[in-house]
Amino acid sequence: MKLIAKSSLTLFVAMMTGCFSDTPNERFLDYQERIANIQQSELIAAPVLELVELPAKRQLTKEIPRTTLGLVDSYQLRKCNLFGLIAERNSVLGKVQDQFRNFDYQLQLIDGLERCLTSNQIEPELKESLQTILDVKYQHLPDYFFNLIYTSDAMRLQLSGSDWIVKRDASSALQIREPLEAFNAVAKFIATSERGTLSRPPLLTDYQEILEKQNVIGRLAFSLEASERWLQTVTEQLNQYDNSIPCGKNRDMSRFNYLVNVFNNVFVKEVQPYLSYLDSEYQALSAQTLFVSALLQTRDDNGYDLEARHLAFKQANRAHVDYWKGLFKRCGRDLSSVVSR
Repeated sequence: MKLIAKSSLTLFVAMMTGCFSDTPNERFLDYQERIANIQQSELIAAPVLELVELPAKRQLTKEIPRTTLGLVDSYQLRKCNLFGLIAERNSVLGKVQDQFRNFDYQLQLIDGLERCLTSNQIEPELKESLQTILDVKYQHLPDYFFNLIYTSDAMRLQLSGSDWIVKRDASSALQIREPLEAFNAVAKFIATSERGTLSRPPLLTDYQEILEKQNVIGRLAFSLEASERWLQTVTEQLNQYDNSIPCGKNRDMSRFNYLVNVFNNVFVKEVQPYLSYLDSEYQALSAQTLFVSALLQTRDDNGYDLEARHLAFKQANRAHVDYWKGLFKRCGRDLSSVVSR
């Protein structure tokens, strides 16, 4: 607990127009310190900011049964151009494919099986076996997709976060828009009951590198959660020492006026723009990341819910603004324009 000395109040007023740090964490801390300085109160402990990370791979991995086809039957697949794909998959390198290449193989295999089933060069008995394999592949395609998202190194890096997302010239969400559109196309393909009527979705390996290098979703999740905790801390600071701000007739309103300056120059001009930026980044990503939480709805113990984090963030923002509205009302000042919630 840090005690704010009374003598520092004058210094605070002199520095009221000073610049904030560009680091969101320091920005929130500076905001809280300015408030505590005016309150001449102890500084409530800063929130503990936790990493956003997925459970271990072994906790998430879904087991999928293997499908096999006899060697003689496999050779028949040359007639419908599927033998080469299967042979490559069964090679030494093919057996150690990562999750991205394995998932793309499953899509290509499904496409090839559909093609072979319509070929008049494939014997009826073999078609029966191929149909059985195809049914199994369709049945477990959601599991392959689940494993890709939650156990591949690239997507685990994308969904994990330990750093603040910061405003740049262009939206961070735009950096991974194309990969997410590809993932949504796959999700749509999986969800429809008439897959044969849809064109095969895009292969995802092409987007592996950008998802690995451009961490957006995880940093946004971290920033939403961290901002929520900081807002709760600063709101607690305001509420706990609210009685240190006197208001009313024949009362010294200096501290209230200092807080008004903090509200206008710090919250409205510095903090709220960052909160609005986070909200806009979430809105840009939310429509493109529905597949992330949707796949985990059946795994309650391992939920990764960006929407829930955003809701908690909004509630903390609302509670914080409500304090300011109450303070202005108590002190007889008109808060004509409250920051949008």
